[in-house]
Amino acid sequence: MQRRSVRWFEQRPVDRELIDKALTVARQAPTACNRLPYEFRIYDEPEAVQTVVGLPFGAAGFAHNVPAVVVVVGKLESYFSPRDRHAIYVDSSLAAMSFIFALETLGLSSSVINWPDFEPLEAKMQKTLGLDISDRVVMLIAVGHAHPEGMVPYSQKKELDTFRSYNVLR
Repeated sequence: MQRRSVRWFEQRPVDRELIDKALTVARQAPTACNRLPYEFRIYDEPEAVQTVVGLPFGAAGFAHNVPAVVVVVGKLESYFSPRDRHAIYVDSSLAAMSFIFALETLGLSSSVINWPDFEPLEAKMQKTLGLDISDRVVMLIAVGHAHPEGMVPYSQKKELDTFRSYNVLR
């Protein structure tokens, strides 16, 4: 319940050992046929972080403040049938959420940076990261130590009754 999307970080490096511990948890997330059809690309050198975090629209206003960024990349090559093309998004998202919760337990904060389905940005990211044609960026995650004075926007969560139902048939 304490996890929040943090956008203001202390300007200190993120310990790679902590990221690796969180990735060990992420690896336990379920995936179709246990294929783990994703990779987590971590950028923690300031110049690389700024290059990568500056690509999506979702980091406007706080990109300059991100000490590390993770690019979650889905690997379409993991599946042979077009019917499975969405599995990389489901599986990558399950792993990303496990990763985010693990970061929180390790004293790190994060914020998901929206990655839009926008061809010019896709092409730019593909070139910048040297992605294969079958690689798809699923999301970016800003990671760091929350700044103690950084404000975190409050979002009222929906009540269970607004998004949960039991045994409804149509």
